[in-house]
Amino acid sequence: MKLTYWLISIITLTAFPVCAMPLLIEGNLSNWQQVVINGKTAYEPIMDIEQGVVVRAESLGSASAYQNTHGINLLKTPILQWQWTAQLLPYYRAVNEQGIEHTIKQFDERDAQHDDFVLRVSIGTRAMFSDDKTLNYVWSNSLPIGTHWQQDANTQFIVVSGENQVTMQWQTIARDMRKDWSEAFKQEISEIDFVSIMTDSDGIQGHAVGYYGDMRSLAGQPIAAQ
Repeated sequence: MKLTYWLISIITLTAFPVCAMPLLIEGNLSNWQQVVINGKTAYEPIMDIEQGVVVRAESLGSASAYQNTHGINLLKTPILQWQWTAQLLPYYRAVNEQGIEHTIKQFDERDAQHDDFVLRVSIGTRAMFSDDKTLNYVWSNSLPIGTHWQQDANTQFIVVSGENQVTMQWQTIARDMRKDWSEAFKQEISEIDFVSIMTDSDGIQGHAVGYYGDMRSLAGQPIAAQ
């Protein structure tokens, strides 16, 4: 009986290979490296009733990321799927002409000086004699989902969440990295060198809080966002 069980298990594993690569599971960032850009955003694992252990990210005028440099073969697993939710969208306080302090939540995120996002997942490639290329999937304060812009020749943005969506409600996002990269950079690639997560508010010197759940790369077609 045991021999039959093991034979069935071996046949099953051989016939149906695992077509997924875990990147971030249960808030474990041990395989990720911190990248400090301008001050340190606080990333910490916490327990969420719905998702289990997730990563809470709080930025106070800071911009730092966590980066996974395991590489992703886009010919095998071109779909990037992850969960996230926002708690506190980036904002800052300013004093008007009457000397009254007020809160500012709306600013042009397409301006390189104010490209602050409560949630950002980035994919990128490295070249030996040129700068990294990065495609950023972001939760926007106000721009419609699907909005795309180029910050410079090597940096592109796509809004995948936001547009007055409900905060503290988990979303599942799935993107075809190879297709998105081709459309953004007009370049066909077969591998991604790194994936990053970042919550930042250094441009506006403000405050933002977001949460990152599990992330993996998958074979097949992207599922509908939930």
